[in-house]
Amino acid sequence: MLAASLDAIRTLIKNTFPAVEKIYVTTMPRLFSRPSFFVDLVSAREDDLNKTMYQGRYTWQIVYFAPVDANNNPDKFDQFNTSDTLKAALMNAMTLIGPEVSDDKGKIIRPEIIYHILDVEGGPRDAEVYITIRLEAEFTRPSETYDLMQEIQHLQMIGEVQIN
Repeated sequence: MLAASLDAIRTLIKNTFPAVEKIYVTTMPRLFSRPSFFVDLVSAREDDLNKTMYQGRYTWQIVYFAPVDANNNPDKFDQFNTSDTLKAALMNAMTLIGPEVSDDKGKIIRPEIIYHILDVEGGPRDAEVYITIRLEAEFTRPSETYDLMQEIQHLQMIGEVQIN
């Protein structure tokens, strides 16, 4: 669920900003390249909806590191454009799709998951752009499978008489 939502966010960023080559998802290295993105999980919560379904809500923060000049000042117009473009892409999409994942033999490990974008907030701050998004998805629990009942031969004794 978390990996699928992260994959969905990374796909949207990569498709929206093909010129930006780096999307960091772990701790930022001391010397990182600009422009780049960093995606970090803020919170995750799952709640029961009923016996067969539950809901997941995930909050992610996307940080954009704008190019800086020789004096280490960010390119403000790049920040504004990137903020506007990213927010528009998220709001226009309304949903993000976590891709299906299969093993080497083609067996589906994780089905495609559709995440609804609940809200998008944030914008430029200092030398970065901070955008927070909340995603929501509903999941169906695996249903229990039972062996089908086979025909049963039942013998019953009443007194001394056998009944089939």
